Amino acid sequence: MVDTVKVKFAGRVLAPLPPRRQWPLPNGVRFWHDGEGNCKAEVELPKLLWGHNGHLLADQAELDRSIALFRESLAQVVEFDSWQWVLVDLCWQFRARAADVIRAHQWSNFAGIRNLPSLICGGKEISWRGAKSRRALKMYDKNPRDEAGGVLRVELRLAGPKLREKIDVDARLNFGELYHIFREEVVKLAPVTLPEARKHSFADLAAGLPLEIRSEFLLGYRQGKTSRSVRGFERKVGSACLRRIGWNWSEKLPAGRPPELINTESKRRCPR
Repeated sequence: MVDTVKVKFAGRVLAPLPPRRQWPLPNGVRFWHDGEGNCKAEVELPKLLWGHNGHLLADQAELDRSIALFRESLAQVVEFDSWQWVLVDLCWQFRARAADVIRAHQWSNFAGIRNLPSLICGGKEISWRGAKSRRALKMYDKNPRDEAGGVLRVELRLAGPKLREKIDVDARLNFGELYHIFREEVVKLAPVTLPEARKHSFADLAAGLPLEIRSEFLLGYRQGKTSRSVRGFERKVGSACLRRIGWNWSEKLPAGRPPELINTESKRRCPR
């Protein structure tokens, strides 16, 4: 559930580490200090347990264990009592044809972010970013070589004021609360519910076209149309695409508990 975290704290540096530069520590921990006792550190928590982040933290026990290892790594170079969270990345993985899900969301807004998403690497990744990336959402295929259909990874970034709105940045991270935050944010992607398909819907016909032909069709459709009408039609096509693949975030993320745990492996896997 939790991937990258960043913390800040006051501490006394015990090792000869010159200030104002990032220092790599064991287990992938990255440390920085200004020479006056102000410190920062970040790490991908799953790497502390399994050596890579394709294996998700699945419960409170794994979350607590990874954070304990984070503190142990820092304790080798700096003396400190407590810290404050300044960035937390939440994520989950789903068995899916990632390209289909990504393409279906390319016309979807993410509440609180004005701009439409950016498609990256020819549609292999999609991202929504707020001001100064304090709140961001992205999806990509975590395992594109998987013959079973791929693994869709969804990551939500919360930092600064956006993080403080959601959690107590001085308190212990709670797995259940973090899943609730993740679900609450992701289901804001429009459309949340999928309407009944209309017979002979033009948008539904467009959604059924092969990807390359669909792209050419939409380029042609834009000719002579207002931006408002184009935007409305593209939303309908996106809704039809989601309906065709049966994708509904409210169902994919159950309210009471995380969905099925999907992990991926790494060739550089190095268990602790």
